[in-house]
Amino acid sequence: MKTTKGLERTGEQVATTVYSLRRRIDIEVLRWQARLDAPVVDRYLPWGLATIFWVVLALLAIARSHDLGIGPQVGNYLQAVHLMGEGTSPIVSEWGYNVFANQAAFLFWPIAKLAGLLPSIQTLLVLQSFALAVTVVPIWRIARGPANLRVSGAMTLVVAFALHPTVHNLNLAGFHPEVFALPALMAAYLATNKQNWWTLGILVTVVLTARSDLGLAVSALGLLFLTEDRRKVGWALTGIGVVWFLVMAFVIQPMLGEGGYPHVAAFSRYGDTVPGVLIGMLADPIGVIGDLVDRASFEKMLLLVAPVLFLPLVRPRYIVTLMPLTALYLIADVPDDVLGNPQQDVPALVFVFIATSFALMRIGTQGISNVLVDRRVLMVMVLTASVFFIRDAATSPYEQPWDWGSRDSVDAARVSATTWVGDEASVMASPVVFPLLTGREAVYLLQAETLRKVNPKIPASIDVIVFDRDSSGLSNSGNRDFEDKLVVLDFRRRFEDEGVSVWVRRPGAS
Repeated sequence: MKTTKGLERTGEQVATTVYSLRRRIDIEVLRWQARLDAPVVDRYLPWGLATIFWVVLALLAIARSHDLGIGPQVGNYLQAVHLMGEGTSPIVSEWGYNVFANQAAFLFWPIAKLAGLLPSIQTLLVLQSFALAVTVVPIWRIARGPANLRVSGAMTLVVAFALHPTVHNLNLAGFHPEVFALPALMAAYLATNKQNWWTLGILVTVVLTARSDLGLAVSALGLLFLTEDRRKVGWALTGIGVVWFLVMAFVIQPMLGEGGYPHVAAFSRYGDTVPGVLIGMLADPIGVIGDLVDRASFEKMLLLVAPVLFLPLVRPRYIVTLMPLTALYLIADVPDDVLGNPQQDVPALVFVFIATSFALMRIGTQGISNVLVDRRVLMVMVLTASVFFIRDAATSPYEQPWDWGSRDSVDAARVSATTWVGDEASVMASPVVFPLLTGREAVYLLQAETLRKVNPKIPASIDVIVFDRDSSGLSNSGNRDFEDKLVVLDFRRRFEDEGVSVWVRRPGAS
């Protein structure tokens, strides 16, 4: 009996101690939240967090660029920067038309001017990292303002954004002007809530000039305001966005390009022209639905909303207005670029985090002045964001980002190979070497399909080919076969080291 009573007493003591400890922790947390719930903290803390995040993203992007792992896509914009610096029309060789015909990204013009004065690739990547990082500020302001969350809720949203795989994939997927629309579109929602119309006008201009079809994202924002019974600004943004998209896509981009909408090929399964595509979609609704619900589309949508606990589904009206643009992206048959085309997720990311802010407000409890969200929900949200970061982000620990930035002997050979190419030569280069050779009028990617063709049909205008065996994706015999084809095409090897070779067809090209 004495033993039983002793055990009961010990159990009671343990329970009392645990309860007291939890109570102390809760009191301490509330004390810190009270200290942080101050105007001065709201003014400066988000900028401090954004600065730290910017440094991290910029260092990761620069390190990936230095070890030649950033991908070939950035080379197109590097060539445009070079051509604009030379005062010539920025016709990107790979695209075959003006850089502004691709997405009507006129915001790239001032960026290119700045990049022309500084180290180009580092400038583009650091500015892009800044655009991603500074998005933290409007997220915090929305959480603390319209959503009326406490500091803990706002901080959780910031952490979820900083860990979101799409953010990190955007940071390492080359360079995309539409990334600059991410903080601008988020801040545009906030500016409208504050009725700061001049600021709203500037922010909407940034969004529209970052990419033409983001006009539909501006329209989606306008429709969202219509659901909030803000008719004047809602109709204005809806109209401006639609008109901008139509004018850019079907007037300006064709004028700058090849006379038609440059991305109609992405919908070629439905037709060869814009009217043909529209008619084809109406005639094949089952095919359209199939494109919207196929596995790739499902995984893309999952990766957007799952890291935030599917909370946007709690407030669906904040995301439903973006459905037309999202459907357009899902239907488009666009070849997978670096990391799966994360640039298409920019508008969705904005609406997902706006919706998540108000979802936390909905599931929280109204306190004296702010909405209180259960600490366990916030902890699970951070845990979920961490899991998806580890699983899907380009900077996941599984990718060993701490090893980035160093060059091995193969990388050194790739850099050395570029010194054998003359400044005026027309070049075709393997993807990993391509960004190093974009400071010229004509430079093309040596595509994988070209390597595998029986007759590569390399244009007669190509003077030099830089071939990288290590990244070709071919077997040793396949690499030898391709090099034999180059000999037949009158190319002669001038340099070879670590599987990287420079082949010259015309005298004086190197």
